[in-house]
Amino acid sequence: MTKTLLVRGNGHQIANRRKALEAAMRELPEIIGLDERTVAFQAYGVCHFAAYTDDNGAMISTPGRDDNVFGSAEWHAHDNIMMLHDAGDGRCMIFVCPIRPLFDKRTIGHHGVRWNDVRKLAKFTHVFRVE
Repeated sequence: MTKTLLVRGNGHQIANRRKALEAAMRELPEIIGLDERTVAFQAYGVCHFAAYTDDNGAMISTPGRDDNVFGSAEWHAHDNIMMLHDAGDGRCMIFVCPIRPLFDKRTIGHHGVRWNDVRKLAKFTHVFRVE
């Protein structure tokens, strides 16, 4: 059986983000948790932090909320977004991406970005195995 860090499916987002943040800070000790959704990461500044389990991509805006346009949510003012993706095959990837260009790449239901676009835009990528 393949080990995973995060639990798939709706309803696990808060617990997953907490687990992901703890794992990211263990894996990369230079990450400083500022709160449950924000980290400081040396060369990449203050980053919004999010965790994902979907195989296709990551939701970066939410239907029915005011974060559908870049600049409409407080976290858009951060330097970057740090995204931890649990691939479900024993690997987790940490990506640091500028936020604005991700908004221009939303294709999944108008609110999500594909992992290939995240990889292309990432300023930093780190892959680790789940123990």
